[in-house]
Amino acid sequence: MTQPSTVPAATPTSTGPVRPRRHPIKVWYRAIRVFSFTASITPILVGSALALVDGDVDGWRDVALIVAMLFASMAVHAGCNLGNDYYDYRRGIDDHIGAHDDPERIGPAGVIQDRSLTPAQVFRGMIVAFAIGTVIGLGIVWATGWPIFVLALVCLALAFLYTGGPKPLGYIALGEITVFVTMGLAMIMGSYYVLSEEVSWRSFGVALPLGLLVTAILHGNNLADVESDRRAGKVTVANSVSRGVGNLEYIVLVYGAWVALVALVVANPDLWPTLLAFGALPAGLGAVRLYVSETAQPVLRRGVRLSAGVHLRFGLLMVGGLLIAWAIRGLT
Repeated sequence: MTQPSTVPAATPTSTGPVRPRRHPIKVWYRAIRVFSFTASITPILVGSALALVDGDVDGWRDVALIVAMLFASMAVHAGCNLGNDYYDYRRGIDDHIGAHDDPERIGPAGVIQDRSLTPAQVFRGMIVAFAIGTVIGLGIVWATGWPIFVLALVCLALAFLYTGGPKPLGYIALGEITVFVTMGLAMIMGSYYVLSEEVSWRSFGVALPLGLLVTAILHGNNLADVESDRRAGKVTVANSVSRGVGNLEYIVLVYGAWVALVALVVANPDLWPTLLAFGALPAGLGAVRLYVSETAQPVLRRGVRLSAGVHLRFGLLMVGGLLIAWAIRGLT
C-alpha cells in the first residue's frame, strides 16, 4: 500500500519556532503600528481647524502645509513606534516569542520577537522614518520660518529620547509629561502656528483637552503593564504609586479633558460648537469604569484601545465643532 506523502513538521530550533513568511508590506504595516496614527493625525486636524476659524487658512499653500504636517507627524510617530520596539527589545522588555499573537496587544508590535524583522532592520526603519519626518519638516520650516524649526527639533529629540539614549524618558517616569507636551500641546499649537504665525492662549486652550487624553492612553498602557515593566526595571508613574493613585491619575486625565473644554468655551464663547465633543463622554465614562473595576492585564489592554477611541472621538468631534464655528463666522 502506498503511504500518503507527508511534510515534516517545523520544529523549534535554538533561534525560535518557524513561522510562515509574511508579505513585507504587512510586516512593516504592523511594525510601524499604523492603527496608532490617529493620535498624531487628530492634533494636526484640530490645530488646523482652529486656524481656519481664525481666518488663517487661505489658498492652496496652506492646504499643502496641512498635508505636509500630517505626513511629517505620521513619519515621526512611525519612528517612535519602531524605536520603542527596538529599544524595548534591547532592554529585555516584551522579548517573549509570540507576544504579537495576543489579540489585545497594544505595546511593541513584536516584529523582532517573532523574527519577522531583525533588530537592525527595525533600527534602520526608525532612522528612515525620522529622516522622512525631518525632510518634510524642513520644507515646512522653509515656508514658515525658524521658530517652527526650533519646535520641531525639540519634538524630534524628545521622540528619540523617549526610548533611546542612556536615560530613556519613558523608563524614568517621564513618559506622560513627554507625550503631553509633544503629542498634545506642541502638535496642536505648532500646527496652528504654521498657519497663523502666532502662539496664543486660544490655541493652548484647544490643545489642553487633547493633551490630557493622549496622555491617558500612555498612562492606561502603563497601568496594564505594571508588573512586566517592574520586572524589566522600567520605572513609570503607574508602577511607582499605588493602584488607587494610578487609577486616580487616569480619572483626572480623562475627566479633565471635558473640564478643560468647558473652560475653553467660557474664555472663547465663539468656540461653543466645540462642546460637540461631549458626545465622546460616554466612551470616556466606559474607559474610566473599566480601569477602576478591573485588574486583569488582558482586560486593561482592552482599556488602552478604549482610551485611544476616546481620544479619537473627542478630537474628531472637536474638529467638527470648529468647522461649525468657522461656518457661523462666515455667515455673520
